[in-house]
Amino acid sequence: MPGLFSFLMPRCPDAPMPSTKMPPVATARTITRRAALAGMAAAGAVGALWPYTPRFRRSVPRGRIELTYWEKWTGREGLALQQVIDDFNASQSRSFVHLVPIGDIDAKAMVAIGGGDPPDLVGLYSYNVPGYAEARAVLPLDTFPAADRLAADAYLPGVRNLLWHEGRQWAGVNTCYTLALYYNKSLFRAADLDPQSPPRTISALDEAAQRLTTFDSQRRITQAGFLQNLPWWWPYLWPFLFGGSLYDESSAAATIDSPAGIASFEWLRASAARYGVAATRAYAAGYGRSMHSANDPFISAASAMIVQGPWLGNFIASLAPTLDYGVAPLPVADNLVDDSAPIGLLECDVLMIPRGCPHPQEAFDFLLYHQSQPVQERLAAAHFKPSPLARVSKNFMSTHPHPGIAAHEAIARSPRARVLPRTRTWKQYSDLTMSAFDAVWAGADPAVTLHDVARRAQALIDNAAAIRARRPA
Repeated sequence: MPGLFSFLMPRCPDAPMPSTKMPPVATARTITRRAALAGMAAAGAVGALWPYTPRFRRSVPRGRIELTYWEKWTGREGLALQQVIDDFNASQSRSFVHLVPIGDIDAKAMVAIGGGDPPDLVGLYSYNVPGYAEARAVLPLDTFPAADRLAADAYLPGVRNLLWHEGRQWAGVNTCYTLALYYNKSLFRAADLDPQSPPRTISALDEAAQRLTTFDSQRRITQAGFLQNLPWWWPYLWPFLFGGSLYDESSAAATIDSPAGIASFEWLRASAARYGVAATRAYAAGYGRSMHSANDPFISAASAMIVQGPWLGNFIASLAPTLDYGVAPLPVADNLVDDSAPIGLLECDVLMIPRGCPHPQEAFDFLLYHQSQPVQERLAAAHFKPSPLARVSKNFMSTHPHPGIAAHEAIARSPRARVLPRTRTWKQYSDLTMSAFDAVWAGADPAVTLHDVARRAQALIDNAAAIRARRPA
């Protein structure tokens, strides 16, 4: 998902030739030819990117070890990261990092690793960690000298859960995000709603949404109060707001069909029926290509409330700086309200070191630099995101550019922050939730639909467990 900002181009002195000593690593090789070929098929025409010859070679001081860092971010997000890299390159005389933007990065990275020609660093999604770790496609960070400088308690508990797998740390954090409720204060005032009191419960959200939704003479929606399918990027989010879960790690069980999960999808179906399935689908489809543009439904004031990540604040700052809006934790079932411990989803982007990369120790040195508090706070602020670290500096909140960062921080630091299932099958599981959302929105029975999702997800989880049990120790 999005993030945001940056700057450009290196500047640094010449340096002596550094050592290329490898750190001790495990010898298990479980990236099969079949996995590599499957990744190749998913990645498409990766050959043009692989092997990669770094650009800007003329600006690299003599004697530097050159590292290739693949990352999914472009635009403002990529620019912010480039500034971090520029500062790292200038801060020492051993290595020089080249940032390379890559599309479809998780598939292409696995192809490169399986083919024996990976980059030195790769920026992936936290849901990639279990699969890459179990395939031994990346190096566990505890194999490097100075690994003790990556203190587990330096991270927020939820973020730490996303970086570790099977008792070992496999990734550093890039940035983290939470999902919150964005609401238009001007539209609240026009509907005689208090702009200082966003809805805290599902029932209050429904009431406000009805007052804020308008139709034309043909019953087409002209202004949406709140629609769960706008955007529908997180169909698995809703069970959390009713006290449900997606996965029980202790029993490795899919739990989306719990009573709370079913209640959340019953709420979705009721919302679609209230405003009209066809009308809500048509309205959402009308903004399918407009998200994060001037015609974004929230930025253009076509939708009074929307669930989004902190990056939305960055787009608002550049596209509609006078928009009067607020940000609050997501509303929850009436019996779950606790403003001191909001419920919400916490996710992060991760940085990993591929197995077989040319310069693992130098890659680890950059990763260490990247995990430092000053770097993390700088990148988080540039992306309009909360900090992934347990402690923040005195100025982080007071100087943060996002006017609603307090809500995102509160969710990230809450004991009730939820993370995605720590299973390599999550991507397939999440695809099942998308189909379920669409079916229930059209009127399908929530219990029947979610029982089917849980059954199919459980088969994926069990199959992955069987494969894991057969792998070399």
